[in-house]
Amino acid sequence: MDVLIIGAAGVIGSALTRRFLDMGMTVKCMDVCRFNEAWRLAEVEDCKSKYVWKASNDLVHDDVRGVDIIVDCGLGVADRPMGNSSPSYTVMTNISPSLRILETIKHMDPKQISVIYPSSFNTLYGYPAGSKYTSQMLPNPSSVYGWTKAAVESLYMTYQKAHGISCVVTRVGSGYGFRMRSDEFPAQLMLNMLMGNDITVRSPEAKRLWTYGEDIVDFYGKLVENLDQYMGQTIHCAGNVGDSIVTNMSLARMVAKISDSRVQIRAGPYEPGEVVDGKPISFTIDNQSPLWSPKFTLEAGMQKTFGWFEKNLSRYC
Repeated sequence: MDVLIIGAAGVIGSALTRRFLDMGMTVKCMDVCRFNEAWRLAEVEDCKSKYVWKASNDLVHDDVRGVDIIVDCGLGVADRPMGNSSPSYTVMTNISPSLRILETIKHMDPKQISVIYPSSFNTLYGYPAGSKYTSQMLPNPSSVYGWTKAAVESLYMTYQKAHGISCVVTRVGSGYGFRMRSDEFPAQLMLNMLMGNDITVRSPEAKRLWTYGEDIVDFYGKLVENLDQYMGQTIHCAGNVGDSIVTNMSLARMVAKISDSRVQIRAGPYEPGEVVDGKPISFTIDNQSPLWSPKFTLEAGMQKTFGWFEKNLSRYC
């Protein structure tokens, strides 16, 4: 099986590159990051010869010829704060690359290539506090970033209906783990605690469902082996053993305990979209896919992640 991973130098893309290679697949990687700077792929020996330094906005037929599956992990702008401070840039860079992918496939034989789109729980944060999130729910974002993810979900399903392109949307919970970006909340906590810096927790009582990276790639490994069963569907890839959904402040205290840190942790202001109808984001989950079977509790995943950051602090400092 031949797979093209767009955004292969990123957190999810690089993890999937490793997993699919381990499964015996042929993996072609594409990213706007130079290979020499794609440190998350540095030890992946089978990747360099199949790495394309290119933006998906310039995708052409030759890039996807012979490919069975495309995983669209490319992302111009991640979640806050830039998703809030640069809304125009966020909309343009998060939507147009996926449109280019779909247009490229449309002009080939669309039934020969399947596309997996990793979306986000940010598409659902506009529902009232305490809502039960299911994979059947329509998007209802509370931020521009969430709106872009919701828009691309709809775009993929529209092209499936209009042009017969085989698509699966996967809504990923708040991912974390080895090699995560420094702007992601668990990484901010760990880096600041390792450096002895006090921490201000924004949106302190807003909740997230933190999802460990190893569980995420296990899910995608099962998905590609059963892809035909899920075409045209939206499925969730989110949670931990026990499905612990915690506030940002609770996570900060958990990481402080794991790290044995004595830094000061203060509650900060709420960011746009983190309070809906006067209440911080809060939810439960239901209707998980049979493919989703996490192995890690939230605390176990955070412990493993902190150990990795402790050994690799120099990459971020």
